[in-house]
Amino acid sequence: MQSNQRIAELLTRLMTGEVLQQDLLEQHYAISHRTCQRDLAYIRRALTDYAAGSLVEKKGAYYLSRQSEADDLDMVLTTSNILLGSRALDQPELTATLKYLSNGLSPAMQAIVHQQLTVPRGSYTPLSNAHPLLHQLREVATCISHSQKMVFVYRSSEPGAAQPQVHHAQPVALFFETYYFYVAMLSEEHGGYWLYRLDRIEGILEKRPGEKLDYASRFSLQEHRHYTYLLDSGSLTQIRFIYRNNIHTVLDHFPDSRIIKQNPDGSYLVEAYVKIDGAVLWLLSQGTGLKVLSPVSLVNRMRETLTAAREQYED
Repeated sequence: MQSNQRIAELLTRLMTGEVLQQDLLEQHYAISHRTCQRDLAYIRRALTDYAAGSLVEKKGAYYLSRQSEADDLDMVLTTSNILLGSRALDQPELTATLKYLSNGLSPAMQAIVHQQLTVPRGSYTPLSNAHPLLHQLREVATCISHSQKMVFVYRSSEPGAAQPQVHHAQPVALFFETYYFYVAMLSEEHGGYWLYRLDRIEGILEKRPGEKLDYASRFSLQEHRHYTYLLDSGSLTQIRFIYRNNIHTVLDHFPDSRIIKQNPDGSYLVEAYVKIDGAVLWLLSQGTGLKVLSPVSLVNRMRETLTAAREQYED
């Protein structure tokens, strides 16, 4: 094997998380101790030049650390716990993804990750209809980057919806939110931008050349995150309400909300711009910790909904 090919193979093995024993390398490639040291020096220099990590040596064993070991461990544990909390992947894809995240760590650090994730993994509960998503994620992401339209089979969640239907749409944004991956698409069936749940796309039948969409008129993920709770529907409305719970709950759910004043009793007067249909779900979830003040149409909607809920429990 030529030296360039050998070095490329060694680097690939390191990148996949393998620990390389120098004496075994010398036997496998039939090279001298000096040649093996030179190959490893080339790899160490390349990693440094491209800030791709560092080659760590312990008692004749070499492994790749992409940053400091402590930083690597922190990021792997953080990302792994977020993934486990999402519940989005089925068990095989979860296992494969967690393994990929820890592959770059040393064996000692991998053991720490395994120990720290034992309880979270043991209690992992995938969504009720979880099925493989990784391939679908890649396919949709490719369509977005290449400005392609998709012809796909979609299973709607609307009450009384018919069997899965064929849709025609151009995806423009892919994001994760509250258990699910969503795809914002310019939809022919809906006559504008619409959010599709990725797990309800049952199959992509065809990809076609799409359009270079005007950025100003495209779906805005930033606006969606600022004004939407669960449902991206209803008019964008200015609302005001009294809030008696932890004020950061409001600020986290609606980042553009504004505290007008703090009242003597410790409650807050809050103003926010929201997509009204989803916002109502959040407002109702706050119970007696919240009172809507305006607009009048929203006050009436809250009153009617709460009254109907109460009447369900009357004899």
